[in-house]
Amino acid sequence: MARFLTIPRGAFAFAFACALAAAACSSGGAGGGDDDDDDDVGPADAAVAACEPTSAGGFTYEKIATWADDAKGAYSLIHDDMCGAQLFGIQDLAVPALDEAGVKAGLAPIAGECQDNQAWNIVIDAEQRGHEIVSHSYTHVNITPENAQHEVADAKAMFDANIARPISFFVYPYDYFTTQTIAAVGAAGHIGARAGNRDDNDGFENPPINTAEPVKDLEAEFDVWPRSYSKYALFFPDDTLTVHAYNAIERGGWALREFHSVMPDGADPSQHGFGPIEVTPYKRHLAFLRDAWDKGVLWTAPPSAVVRYRHARTACKASVSADMITFDTTNPDCEKYATPISVIVETTNDVPRVDGSQMGGTVLSRKLGPRRFSITADPTKGPVALTGCSNPGFEIDPTRELAPRPMPAGSVCEIETVAGSGASGRMDDLERAPEQLQVLPNPSQADGRTGSWSWYPQAASVEITAEGAGNKALRYRGAGLAAWTGVTLAFLGGNGAGTCYDAASYTGIRFRIRGNVTATDDLNGKVIVSLVTAETQSRDFGGDLNGTGGHFNKVIPITSAWTTISIPFADLDRPTWGATTTLTSVARNKLQAIDWGITNMASTFDIYLDDIALY
Repeated sequence: MARFLTIPRGAFAFAFACALAAAACSSGGAGGGDDDDDDDVGPADAAVAACEPTSAGGFTYEKIATWADDAKGAYSLIHDDMCGAQLFGIQDLAVPALDEAGVKAGLAPIAGECQDNQAWNIVIDAEQRGHEIVSHSYTHVNITPENAQHEVADAKAMFDANIARPISFFVYPYDYFTTQTIAAVGAAGHIGARAGNRDDNDGFENPPINTAEPVKDLEAEFDVWPRSYSKYALFFPDDTLTVHAYNAIERGGWALREFHSVMPDGADPSQHGFGPIEVTPYKRHLAFLRDAWDKGVLWTAPPSAVVRYRHARTACKASVSADMITFDTTNPDCEKYATPISVIVETTNDVPRVDGSQMGGTVLSRKLGPRRFSITADPTKGPVALTGCSNPGFEIDPTRELAPRPMPAGSVCEIETVAGSGASGRMDDLERAPEQLQVLPNPSQADGRTGSWSWYPQAASVEITAEGAGNKALRYRGAGLAAWTGVTLAFLGGNGAGTCYDAASYTGIRFRIRGNVTATDDLNGKVIVSLVTAETQSRDFGGDLNGTGGHFNKVIPITSAWTTISIPFADLDRPTWGATTTLTSVARNKLQAIDWGITNMASTFDIYLDDIALY
């Protein structure tokens, strides 16, 4: 007779993900499966033996669970840039690993890339395996009110014409969004979007976790792989994944994880798109998620399934009378977000199993503990009849222990430090194609450095431009931003966060600059050059500082003529505010980035930079 422990590991997790995801589960998933379009059953070999009826002695309603099967938290992972030319690791490595683990994800293709690369077959295959297809725009540019029709609405139409289930979740390219574009995404028919502003998160007291309440569906907060972009930069790489899940469990919320491609262990990351993860740590993470599900503490599901569950759980009502669960679906949101929700019932007798039947089919049931069961059904499909069974079914495994909660390192420098030898000090001469401005690793760097450019806010304009005969430079400009703004060159990675470059063999920094700054304060005609170090950078943004403070800096005048500026490390002015004012010298062994900042009182600025170097 079949028992729960004889079912392939992860099979029930797969069944549940299929049941609550807005996608059909078909053959090719974990352990194969049926190819129907039901919302209430999973793969055939995830089923248990037929119920052997026995008296449960009566049923009592407890509640509708905050998360599926009364898990303490929810978790979704999304792979961005599917269909991209270098992102083949998504379909070749990620999808098979997800299926093996019984985990369903959100996969975010770029519609135009799918079309241009004739890659719709991989998208359709992934959807048939039970994964949710979410939109990552048409061409992967910053979404603006002007391009939203094409990048959001036309992309959705393109997806909907090629896949089985209409797109309902959107992922902003470069995580850039505005109030206007959030409205455009909602108006196009999406019920959710990954767009939350992470600037107020730190991975400690205020991690990027969404509430269980159905709010800000179109502004879901998230965390990013790789570690240097993560709000958990003080944790070792694998731990940035685990701690994010733990925060969802401990706070009763929803954690959203951003991945891109998956690559073979030891592969060249530059050949696999932005921030790929090696397949072994990826599989370790999936195993952790599976264990957390088996333990009954974390529900992993595609993003739209979580959005729908939050609303349906709130809008739909349930009650139990005799052996029947009945639902109140009069709230319009119950119908709008129709999805299976978990009703927790108690039995008088401690039977091994309770089965639920709805519209002639079996709904998902799981034993949570003595006399306590989760019955998961779509309220809009009618009442559920309950039956006690003398043979086992799906249940939480109380013997399974989660891996310990990760602890942070003492410093990000313990996790990643590269020491310079004092050889070539070149950081960037900008002599490359404009589209390679943010290429990683930066080919213009030397002596172990790899860092590229970033800027804030994204409304500023930054580009490589021709500047004089046979020369290129970086142009940084803006108008009416009414915010502190800066352009940043990292020593390592995309933004230097979570890393340390040891420049003890160098004396200072040198660069050429020209341009203008029009401002109403004493920084009119001036630029603030700051040296960002792990010692002065808040852990909110990938440093070690528990709090906030300024960096070592030098205010320099700027004119329309090119000027070469050399600043010895020893000549940088001490920080003037926050928790760093007691520091007396630059920690040259903990460098993260160089920043050229403009006052928030500037009305316009137009800056050119070139030939940045250490000396």
